[in-house]
Amino acid sequence: MLSIRTVAVILSLSAAFTFTPACSQSTQEAAAKSVVAMDSLTLKKGQFLSIILPQAKPDETAARQEYYKKAFTLGARYGLQREAVLAMDDVIISDYKPSGLIFYSYPDAAAEKGLSNAPEWPAIKAMRPKIWEELKIYSAELKSDLNLKFDPSKSYTLVVAWLNPENPGDYQRYLKGIEPAVTAAGGRFIYKMHNPQYEANSITNSAPGQLTFVEWDTLDGFTKVRGSAEYKANSRYFGSGTSKVEFYRMTTVRKSD
Repeated sequence: MLSIRTVAVILSLSAAFTFTPACSQSTQEAAAKSVVAMDSLTLKKGQFLSIILPQAKPDETAARQEYYKKAFTLGARYGLQREAVLAMDDVIISDYKPSGLIFYSYPDAAAEKGLSNAPEWPAIKAMRPKIWEELKIYSAELKSDLNLKFDPSKSYTLVVAWLNPENPGDYQRYLKGIEPAVTAAGGRFIYKMHNPQYEANSITNSAPGQLTFVEWDTLDGFTKVRGSAEYKANSRYFGSGTSKVEFYRMTTVRKSD
């Protein structure tokens, strides 16, 4: 049975990420079930994936609902699908404070471009700054099939890395070097998005070079990695290989506390 706090989290995420046409109890229950169920990601090579980190303005719920009504009605023509949702547990390194993370998909890159080029789209997109303090969107075509099942007993981290052009291979050297320690600490690299297309309400920097997701069995997984010999041997490549990073920890929305 869902606890009161968990239902509140679910409905908060639903309000931030989805269009729901009514506020009745039955509608709220349906919204809660739909968000809880969105814990997997099964996509094929060639599909286009968008990862969104939003920071909503709390007093703009009605405007947000109107945006989603228009955006999803238009997006449906191009195969836009909402996929999995993760709740933000901790902003470890970042000045940005997103409320969560959501995955969207298109049938292919041409479909996403079709939506972007639709004559109705600029007016819909222009609504975003009124609704979100910031809205960061990272997108790329999948180079292989992607099958993820997000487990409520585990935690997930995301590192958004801007690569240092003077040492273009160092970040990959760092990730490869620490992978044995990540595995030993109960972690798994589950998805890496390379050279994403980047959108934001206010572009203050260039697109990052990579997004890296890791699934962890325990919350102290990365702490264990930092104490390992592999990390100590390779951490310098993290410093030389990146110019900026953001580091987030997420979980699924749990069905019980």
